[in-house]
Amino acid sequence: MSNCFSKKDIIYTIYKEGGISKAAQRLYVSQPSLSAMVKKVEDEIGLPLFDRTVKPIRLTETGKEYIKAAESILAIENGFDSYIDSVNNLQRGSISIGSNQLLSSLVLPAYISSFISDYPNIRLSLTDANSVTLADGLMSGDLDLIIDNHRLDPDLFEMKHISTEHLLLAVPAKFDVPHFRGARLTAKDIIDGRHLAHDTASVTLDPFRDIPFILMTKENDTREHTDKLFDSQRFAPKVILELDRLVTLYAFIRLGTAASIVSDTLIRNTSDYSGEVVFYKIDDLQSVRNIYVSFRRTKYITKAMDLFIRGLDSCIF
Repeated sequence: MSNCFSKKDIIYTIYKEGGISKAAQRLYVSQPSLSAMVKKVEDEIGLPLFDRTVKPIRLTETGKEYIKAAESILAIENGFDSYIDSVNNLQRGSISIGSNQLLSSLVLPAYISSFISDYPNIRLSLTDANSVTLADGLMSGDLDLIIDNHRLDPDLFEMKHISTEHLLLAVPAKFDVPHFRGARLTAKDIIDGRHLAHDTASVTLDPFRDIPFILMTKENDTREHTDKLFDSQRFAPKVILELDRLVTLYAFIRLGTAASIVSDTLIRNTSDYSGEVVFYKIDDLQSVRNIYVSFRRTKYITKAMDLFIRGLDSCIF
């Protein structure tokens, strides 16, 4: 009896039209074909739906219960169709977004605020966390998409590149390294993009071996890239503190506590012109990393999600 409602529209039309003949005309099928369809449904149920001994035909008790059930199913289907229509027309929907702490606190608020203004009926949520937690949230379905540097399994996740950032050596100005004075960059230089120029001098890390360092914790993508950078340069820093937020780490650098590796995204979004920190371009391929928006390959991408993802191309990282 599992398919007895597959022809519910036909049975319901006969009920509304008051007979097979009128229903056949409305449905543009022959009367014999329509009668055969009804008989097939009745045979599957094992009971008649219509009393054919009277004219016009009328519902049997089983037919009345069938129509009640059919109306309930049709109401649910119509409700779902209305929901899909509202989602596709951006009248309803939600997007659960995850990002690392730097992007979620400094970069994404302006874009998300603009998106909410343009699409006020789409409900957004933003979670900031380290790369491991973000990947877990995406895998479990708690997050619809994440914006992060961490590369994920390409068999499971779609990753769309949205920006490239560069890691810089950030050193309190009080730690003077005479050998590289000519390579010093200010925060304004970074904001102006001087560190991206081919003729800008870069440095190796070994001359900074006597300066204390603060690093991100192990679960963070910045730490992963930093460790690769140190390995590539065969550099063993004097680590005095580990933190899980890049903004906090930068505060310690500005206080003159220690040096560290930071991204140009951070500098561009903090407007630090104090001169308390100087920056150096690092001569290493590991100093370049990408920012991706990622989502599960099996995830259905709603119209709202698609708009949000495409809009990230205009976001200033």
